[in-house]
Amino acid sequence: MKNRIESSEIEKVNDLIMNALEYKDNDKHLNSLKNSFYFKGRKSIGISSFIIKNLLSENERVLDPFAGGGSFLLSALIADKDVTGIELDNYTFFALRMVFEQCDLKKLNSLFKRIENKCKNEILDLYKTECCNNKNYIKKFLFDPSTKEYFNPTPNREIKDGMNIHLLYKCPSCLNSRKKFDESDYIKLVETENKDTSAFPNDKLMENSRINITASTGADIYNKFFTKRSQYSLLKIQENISSLDDCIEKDMLQHILVNTLPLAKIAMYGSSTDILYHVVLDNGQEMNVWHLFNDKYEKFLKFKKENIELISKAEKKLELINDDYNNYLKNEKIKYDLIYTDFPYTDQVPYLERNQLYRIWLYNFVSKTDFSFSEFMLENEIVQTNATKRKEKSSIESYYKDLDKMFKQFYDVLNEDKYIFITIKLGKNKYIQTYSEIINLARKNGFEYVTRVGIEHTNPTLRKQSAYANTLQKEQVVVFKKLSSEDRYFYIKNINVEPEIITKIYNLVRDSNHVVTFTEGVSHISTYLRNKFHLIFNEYDIERIKKIITNNFILEDNQRLKLDNNIYYTEVEDEQTIFIKLYDVIPICIRELLENKGYFEIEDLYLKLTSLLCESDHSVLSKILNDGNHSKEIQELVNSYCEISNGLYIKKEYKNKFFEGSQDVSQFSGKDFEILIKNLLEKEGFFNVHIRGGAGDRGVDIIASKLINKEVKRYYLQCKRWVAKVGSEPIQRLFAEKSYNKIDYTICVTTSDFTSEGQIAAKNFDVEMWNGIKVMELLNKHFPKQYFNALIPS
Repeated sequence: MKNRIESSEIEKVNDLIMNALEYKDNDKHLNSLKNSFYFKGRKSIGISSFIIKNLLSENERVLDPFAGGGSFLLSALIADKDVTGIELDNYTFFALRMVFEQCDLKKLNSLFKRIENKCKNEILDLYKTECCNNKNYIKKFLFDPSTKEYFNPTPNREIKDGMNIHLLYKCPSCLNSRKKFDESDYIKLVETENKDTSAFPNDKLMENSRINITASTGADIYNKFFTKRSQYSLLKIQENISSLDDCIEKDMLQHILVNTLPLAKIAMYGSSTDILYHVVLDNGQEMNVWHLFNDKYEKFLKFKKENIELISKAEKKLELINDDYNNYLKNEKIKYDLIYTDFPYTDQVPYLERNQLYRIWLYNFVSKTDFSFSEFMLENEIVQTNATKRKEKSSIESYYKDLDKMFKQFYDVLNEDKYIFITIKLGKNKYIQTYSEIINLARKNGFEYVTRVGIEHTNPTLRKQSAYANTLQKEQVVVFKKLSSEDRYFYIKNINVEPEIITKIYNLVRDSNHVVTFTEGVSHISTYLRNKFHLIFNEYDIERIKKIITNNFILEDNQRLKLDNNIYYTEVEDEQTIFIKLYDVIPICIRELLENKGYFEIEDLYLKLTSLLCESDHSVLSKILNDGNHSKEIQELVNSYCEISNGLYIKKEYKNKFFEGSQDVSQFSGKDFEILIKNLLEKEGFFNVHIRGGAGDRGVDIIASKLINKEVKRYYLQCKRWVAKVGSEPIQRLFAEKSYNKIDYTICVTTSDFTSEGQIAAKNFDVEMWNGIKVMELLNKHFPKQYFNALIPS
C-alpha cells in the first residue's frame, strides 16, 4: 500500500529527529524540572524543544492534550512557541501550575523561613542522635519494618559495618557520616511513638494490584506507609503551611511538602520515587522529613531562579487547562499546528490511581472540592486498569475505543498537513499489537503514519537501528501527519479496505491471461466489497476506489492496468522482489548520503531505505537485512562505492582508473540516466528524440527516429539504471508496446547487464540490448573522460 507521505518528507522528519537526539543527554531543563515535582515517565526536553523549534514557523501553536510532567510545555516555551496544555488529573494540574506560575521569590523565602522558625527544631529533635558524644541528627534510618528490627537489620549495600544510620552532618570526631543504631536511638524512637498523629489521613485507596495497592498487604490504607515520626513531622509542617494567608507562595510551599511524601514514607532502601505503594517488610528506610522538605524547597527555588525568563514567558504563551482533553477541545474553535504529547497509558501506568498518595493529602488539608477523586476523572482517563472499581476501563477494547475518539478529536483541532509527535513506550512483544492498532486508528481518523525512531539509546547507531528494525524499544518518537479529507484512508465498518483493494488488483493484473482494463478493475473491487460488507456503494465510494487504484497502479491510455515497478507492494510482493527493487536504488541513496555529509554509517543507508518503503511495521526491511545473502549483497554494493575511514563510509577514490571530475552513471537517478541516453542517441544519429517517462510510460522511456537506408525508422527505448541484471519482463513489455503501436525497432538500455532469461527474450522478440559495457563504449566515444560506471570492472 502506497504511503500518503513522500519518501523525501519521511527522510526529512527522520533527519529532524536524529538531529534532535544529539540533545538528549545534555538536558539541564529536564533535570531541573524533575526536581520541581515527581512524575513517572517524564520525557526529554532537549529532544522535543529542538523538534518544536525547527519544525514550526513563527506564530504557530503547540497542543499537549496530556500535559503530565510538563516536559513538552517547557519545550514549547524554550522554542518560543505558544502552547496549550490540558491535564485531567487535578493533582498534576496543581503541580504544573506551581511549576509555571510566577511568584515573589522573596515572599516565598520569607514564608519558608517562618515555617522553619516555627517547626524545624521540633521536627529535628525527633531525629536527634549522637556520635562520639557529638549531637547530630538522623538523615536516613535503615531497618526491617515487619519485625521492627532496628539494631541488626537485614544487611544491604547502604549498611556498612553494621552502621544503619546515615547522619545529617559528618561527625567532627570520627569523621564518619554513619553510625550504628544504639539504645539512645531506640529511646528516641519509642518517644516518637507517643506523638499525637490522629489528624494524619487514614483514607482507603482505590486498589490496583499492578501498582501494588492491595488490601491483602495493607497498602490500601494511607497511613500504613508512614512511621509515627514521619506522620507527626509532616503534620507539623502542614499545620504551619495551613496557617499562612492564601497566596500563590503558600500554594507553592504546599506543593513542595506534597513532593516530600514519596521519600517521607517507609520505602525500600536506596529507593527512588518510582515505587509508591510497596509495603516494605525488610530492608526499609525512613528519612528525616525536615531534611526532605528543606531539600525540596531548595531545588524548587533553584528551578524558579534558573528559569525566570521561561516562567515569565509562560504567563503570555502558556495556556494551562484542568479538564478532559475532549471535553475542552470540542468546544474550542482554535486550530493547532503541532500536537506533541506523551501517548496515554502505553507505559502501563494508571496515573490517576498512582497519584492517590499526593491527591489524598491535598484532599484532606487543602480542598475536598479541588482534589476529589472524581467520577469525571475516572470516566475520562484513557487507560486500561485492573482496578476492581473501574471495570469499564479494564479491557483493551475499551482502551482502543478511547484512542479512536482521541484521534478523531485530534483531526478536528489540527491544521491540515501538520504533525502529531508522540512519545510511546511499548517494551514487550505483546504490545506490538497495540502499536499496530494505534497506527490503524490514526489512519481511520485521517492521519498517515510517517516514522518512528527510538530515543532510549544514547548510542547514535543503536538509535538509527531502532528506526528500521522490526522491534520496539522501550521509548520511541512516533510521528503522524494529518491528511486532507480527500486523501484519507478508505474505511468500511472500522476496517481499512485499501490493502485488500491493492491485493485484489495486484493479483488480478498479475494472474490474468488478458489485458485488465480500469473499468474491469473498479467493477471487480466494487463487487468484492459489496459482497463482503453487504453495502450499496454511492458515487463517492466508487470515486475513492478509482483513486486508490490509480494511485497504486499504472493506467495506460486511461484503459489498461499495469503493475508499477516504482511501488513496493509490501502486502503481496515477496521478499526477493522487494529486495531487487531496493537494491537498484541503493547507489542513488549512497550518492545522496555522501553529498549530504561526505560520510555515512551503514545504519544511515538502512534508515534511508526505510523511508523509501514507507512501512509502519518495518517487517519487510527487517527480514531483508536478516537474510545473510541479501545483507552481503548490500555490503558488497556499498564497498563498490565507498571505503572506510575512522569507522565511517566515505567516497572511494578511483586513483589511476577514472578521469578526475567524471560522473558515475551507476549513481544517476532514473531521470538523469534517460537524459544521458537521449544525448547519446542524438550523437549516434537519432533525431526527434523525446523522453516519455512518467508513471504511465508503459515501459517506454524514450521515443526516437533514425534514418536507415533512406527510410525513417521509429524506435522505442527502455532505460534501466539498475544494479541488478535486467530480466525477461521489461523485454516482454517493450515488445508488447512495439507490436501494439507498430514500431520498427526497440532497444533496452541498462547500466548493468541482462539475465540469461532476459537475453533469450531479447533474441526471441528482436529487442536490441545495450548493457553497461556497451553504454560505456558509446559514452567514451562521444563524451570522452566524462563518465564511468563504478560497477563495471576496469
